[in-house]
Amino acid sequence: MFTVTTVCHRTSESRHPLLMLTNRQGNRFFFGKVPEGAQRVLNENGLRVGRLKSIFLTGIISSWSDIGGLPGLFLTISDATSRGIDIFTNSSKTLTYVVATWRYFVFRKGIELNVRDTDDQSYIGDSSAVFIPVKIPSLTPARDIPAAESSRLFALLKKLTSFMFPADTLKANSADPDSYKADFSEAEIPTHVQLPDPAEFVDIHSQKSLSFIVRFMPVRGKFDPVKAKALGIKPGLKFKSLTDGEIVMNDKNEPVHPHQVMGESKTFPKMLILDIPNVAYLDNTISEGIWFEKSEANGPEDFELVYHLLGDDIDFELPKYVDFILKFPKNCKHVISHPSIADNTLVFKTYAIHMLKLKCIMNNSFNLPYFEAHTPLTKHFKLQSLQQFSIDPSGVKVCEKDVVDETWSSLYDKEVNAPEQKEEILGNSTLSLGPIAKAESLKDHVQVVTLGTGSALPSIHRNVLANLIRIPYLDEITNEIRFNSILLDGGENTIGSLMRNYGHNNNEQLKQIFDELSLIFLSHLHADHHLGIVSVITAWLEHNKHNTKKLHLILPWQFNNFVTEWFRLEQRTQDYDMDRIVYTSCEQFIRNPRGELEQLNISEFEEKLGNGVLSEIIPKVEFTPMTQQKHKTYEELRLKLVETTRAIHCYWAYSVSLTFNLSLTETFKISFSGDTRPNPKFVEIGKNSDLLIHEASLDNDLIEEALAKKHTTIVEAVKVAELMDCPKVILTHFSARFSEKHSFMKSAEEYQEASRKMGAYLGRSANNIFDLQHTPRHSFEDMEICYANDLMSIRYKDVGLQKAHFGAINELSKEDDSEAQKLRDEKEMLKQLERREAKRVQRLAMSRKRKHSADQPAV
Repeated sequence: MFTVTTVCHRTSESRHPLLMLTNRQGNRFFFGKVPEGAQRVLNENGLRVGRLKSIFLTGIISSWSDIGGLPGLFLTISDATSRGIDIFTNSSKTLTYVVATWRYFVFRKGIELNVRDTDDQSYIGDSSAVFIPVKIPSLTPARDIPAAESSRLFALLKKLTSFMFPADTLKANSADPDSYKADFSEAEIPTHVQLPDPAEFVDIHSQKSLSFIVRFMPVRGKFDPVKAKALGIKPGLKFKSLTDGEIVMNDKNEPVHPHQVMGESKTFPKMLILDIPNVAYLDNTISEGIWFEKSEANGPEDFELVYHLLGDDIDFELPKYVDFILKFPKNCKHVISHPSIADNTLVFKTYAIHMLKLKCIMNNSFNLPYFEAHTPLTKHFKLQSLQQFSIDPSGVKVCEKDVVDETWSSLYDKEVNAPEQKEEILGNSTLSLGPIAKAESLKDHVQVVTLGTGSALPSIHRNVLANLIRIPYLDEITNEIRFNSILLDGGENTIGSLMRNYGHNNNEQLKQIFDELSLIFLSHLHADHHLGIVSVITAWLEHNKHNTKKLHLILPWQFNNFVTEWFRLEQRTQDYDMDRIVYTSCEQFIRNPRGELEQLNISEFEEKLGNGVLSEIIPKVEFTPMTQQKHKTYEELRLKLVETTRAIHCYWAYSVSLTFNLSLTETFKISFSGDTRPNPKFVEIGKNSDLLIHEASLDNDLIEEALAKKHTTIVEAVKVAELMDCPKVILTHFSARFSEKHSFMKSAEEYQEASRKMGAYLGRSANNIFDLQHTPRHSFEDMEICYANDLMSIRYKDVGLQKAHFGAINELSKEDDSEAQKLRDEKEMLKQLERREAKRVQRLAMSRKRKHSADQPAV
């Protein structure tokens, strides 16, 4: 039996459909697009990728939303298996360019991503199924691209991407606490090649759309020993030979063929995955004869399952499309994906339940994210997440028992044991975006929305990092309080979090957020911090296309290169005015900026490749000082001061402090750590911050892991706030291992004891912030500490309100307190201490080796 499971359908979190075929051996194949959010959906539903064999991208590639989840999914796959992954596409040239744009941040995982074209393959498959690619041309006239130059550039891009996945990953994944001080890419020529414009070698605008006929191979019937004996074959080796398909001789020396002793073969109906991206492909698709041909290649079986993955401008109720559907057998099941019928249903049910319980504790700190109920179609099937079709010799059967069909009311009734609160909780579904009452100052109106609070990979309870900050200001003309919004990092599917959180009342609040959004800051190039930024930029451009606003980006320079290269591709099919996007490097806010590495053009790369030169010191381009015009631009954003410092995490990583003018007399200073070890230089630029948002990836007992991965523990993050003389701190970027339950520090005594232990453990380690001499302005009891959850919305005035609820919050994830569990916990603690000691010994050995090397005289 085969099963086809819908991983994603069109929702706020997943903008395109993704299907998963599972064969008889348990191997898996993906079909459709890989939108942002796909890997979190897989985690939510327990769909493992360890046995994923291939990805078949259908349709065309024209926007980030088509493949925005692919780089993150690739990183997830690389953690699950050491095998490479094959991706079949309509255009290997286009997808190779896409992969090449990732070279600054998807790399060195030691496995290969193999881009496979379908031009020269009549079928793809294994012993269980055959996948027949069908390419449909667009009615859009094709551009004339010189074949020789196209082939040359494509060959160079393939060579360039081949260097992204080397077997040696030691430099990129070094546990040496000092590894952040070196840029291991500074001599890697392939990383610093300027990609050619995709229009020079591939026609993006009129690419062919890819669909797949899936034929499931017949299963040979069972061996019938009664028939064999009747034909004069005695039990033994000849039985086995017949079972293996060999001809044998009976006792009369007559040949006996396998088909004479085998039961009837079992055949399966075929499946079609039809992708029509837009109306330019419609007529050619429905007039294509291959869908109804029965041949040796396509198989004699009938279709009994057709997926229709339709673009926004396709009208599937047109008479000609209805007639097309009627050409298939009457018992064929049709599954339609189209935005006009897609239900924006709940996707992450596990977290929704957890957040609903959090809201019952802190009602004014969470919206109830917007989602719709599932409404089935009457004539055909509507594509829906977790919908499943099974395919066996008897036909195709549908199972929708796992389809999520919830409302907030039904979830509340099932999961919350407080009926007296229901009306109050559900009636407060959207928090106000306006000024608050009883504010003592303008800064009390500041609103922090922790859109994602996880680290590394999306987990069930936490998406990856993103922070929306709404900064109030007094309009001197109207004397009204208005807001500007900024985004501090934007991990994968930040746009989905925004759409869910602010999607009520026909996106009324979402439109306001994009009216306000004026600045995006990116701390560094790790994928969990930025894979959602392109979608936010495109959504901002779409929302603001009828005005003259500008969106400012403060980025590591490599990410600006990526954004530039990506939009060269997307602008071929979308009308975006990229002059509206204003870039400044994080380096330009540092007193002595480091120069960025110069990019080689593709011809220089070709020459060096021909000479076997792949590594040499690359020249640097010095940053020019900030121009008066750019200073003026930041003043228009009411930014009084921007300060960055290099983070202790990886090369080209940054922390930032931003000071805003709220009025003529009041300012607000916010500091954001990004990923880093505790950093005295960050303390310096963050001095007297009003609010600190600091990563606290790991619990205090995991200090060795924090040192190796250059992250911060909880007690260290609080210490940074104390050293900054910052009265309020929001902790975020939590490891998945304590993504649901927090290790709250509840008292000054607990904090002081944890500080003493950590300071003593770190001893003379570099940047031991517990050794810094400081008389704190705010005691621990006076500080307001908030442990962030996804989609938490907190006003500056209310940062400290969570403390009164620490106990109730941890009760939500109450652990087994049986004697057996306590014994297991003790054993795990001993193992953890052993691992920590082993890592400490390794770290000290690296330190001694480094010191010994430094003491050696130069040769």
